[in-house]
Amino acid sequence: MMRSKRSAAVLMATVYLSTPALLHAQRCRGCAAAEDTTPSMHVVPAVGIHAGTPQKLSAAVGVGLGVEWQRNGHDYSRNVALFAEPGLSAGRASLAYVDNGRFGSGFSVAATVLRTWKDPWTVKSNMTYAGADILLWPIVFMGPRIGVFRRIAGDATSRRWFVSLDLGVGL
Repeated sequence: MMRSKRSAAVLMATVYLSTPALLHAQRCRGCAAAEDTTPSMHVVPAVGIHAGTPQKLSAAVGVGLGVEWQRNGHDYSRNVALFAEPGLSAGRASLAYVDNGRFGSGFSVAATVLRTWKDPWTVKSNMTYAGADILLWPIVFMGPRIGVFRRIAGDATSRRWFVSLDLGVGL
């Protein structure tokens, strides 16, 4: 009888002392503010399709380099993308900062060089422009892109500045 009481006491003490550790082991990763994930680097393809001025229709292909992490149960990512975008009447080469959030929403700011050919919308052919683009993605990487460009080469009689506008998916 003495032996069974002692065994029961040891068992109860073991359960009592190990319960907090067992309960803590079952907590989720995002349950405590101190359990944020460590930032991790990634390289991803950068792709997109756009329709608008001056290129009419274009496809972007490039590479994105960035970091992603989690804080307070939310995913975050910051990226830099380098891509080329040949189109029917113009082509672009861009270096962009990309900030994306939940469900494909986000924005991008890009430094861009643009060259026109054939019959572009709103500007003359065989012109080279440099400028900046802003891409907005309200949801699922779909949204408008607006850019402001200054002529750096081509016909000196054409206007110096123009604004581009298109809609697209991706970069």
